[in-house]
Amino acid sequence: MTLSLSGNLIETQFSDVIAVLRQQKATGTLTCGTGNDEKSLYVKNGHIIFATSMDERDRLGEIMVKSGKITRSQLEQALKLHHNSAGLKKIGAIFVENGFVSPKDLFGGLKMQVRGILHSLFLLTEGPYKFEERLPADVIPLQLNMEELLREVIQQMKQGLLHALMFAGIRSTTMRKALEHTSFP
Repeated sequence: MTLSLSGNLIETQFSDVIAVLRQQKATGTLTCGTGNDEKSLYVKNGHIIFATSMDERDRLGEIMVKSGKITRSQLEQALKLHHNSAGLKKIGAIFVENGFVSPKDLFGGLKMQVRGILHSLFLLTEGPYKFEERLPADVIPLQLNMEELLREVIQQMKQGLLHALMFAGIRSTTMRKALEHTSFP
């Protein structure tokens, strides 16, 4: 059975698109947005296995620097090596081969990257999306617990909302407490 899924996030919420892919146990690539805002989720049997983004802030190197796993200098060195390999070597492999991070830290960084991209997709309220039943050959599937990943993204979104409420000066204890104590299955 071929799954045809495309539209605009104005009409269909991102969470509904993900729910369909999960329910259908779909395998393929979900692309949202266009140009520099394009982000892709790679799904196998309804589970997210990886994500990519055209947004430079979502790049693995930037995430590793921001999290303190590598220095800016190490990132620049790795980018030069990546360029010299004509892009044939993945940046994460370069980090590990040069001793900048351990394989465990690399996995943590990749998971952080996927979580960040997924989080940003949940925040999208408009833009095209399209699902294609194909996975690129170079996608290395991460073993991610989908429920845990979604729970982390929801928690991150909840924290962002709490901070926004506090920044906006909303002091409603009832609203803040309701958000703080909301749990998700």
